[in-house]
Amino acid sequence: MADLRPPARLSPLHHRTEIRGENGAVRIAEIPFLGKFILRADPQQAVEPLRAALGLGLPFEPLTSSTLRESAFLWMGPDEWMMVTAPDKAADRSRTARDALADIRYQLVEVSDYYTIIEVAGRQARPLLMKLTTLDLHPRAFRAGMVAGTMFGRANAMIWQFRSDADDDGPIFRLFIRWSMADYLWCLIADAGREWGVLEQSPLKGERLTIG
Repeated sequence: MADLRPPARLSPLHHRTEIRGENGAVRIAEIPFLGKFILRADPQQAVEPLRAALGLGLPFEPLTSSTLRESAFLWMGPDEWMMVTAPDKAADRSRTARDALADIRYQLVEVSDYYTIIEVAGRQARPLLMKLTTLDLHPRAFRAGMVAGTMFGRANAMIWQFRSDADDDGPIFRLFIRWSMADYLWCLIADAGREWGVLEQSPLKGERLTIG
């Protein structure tokens, strides 16, 4: 008899579980299935319709974001943003955005399953990530709400500081990474965290973990 159960949706890192350093120094976890959409539009034409429909304006300043509860717009270019939503809100938020922009030229493309998110949090999250990139992550240069694309080892990713360093548990960074590079980046981050007690993570296929 045929198996009629619906197929299970698996994230790129479904085979990994959250890992933590000693004394809460750092935490590494996947944040799967968030809705992600690339928006292209004239910012002056799009900002007010989106603000009226979603309650959330577009960030105009480079490397910044705007956030309202579970939704955010991340700046990617002068006329390009990533819209991020909770998984159960993705269809509704994208429909609302399309309706709001119906009278102007725009493009809204879903990339939810193209990227996953690796969250790196805790008091040592910043120095851990500073080991892996040439991007200036000093708190004077990279603060809560900021977004940038960079290389971590050999992986191209976008980093978003989701929570401030002032929080008692330290900052939260979210790294948007392509499906095909997610396991590599996971292992690379874990390797960088070994001085804070993060357990080593072996690449799935036994390949050598390289940084440069």
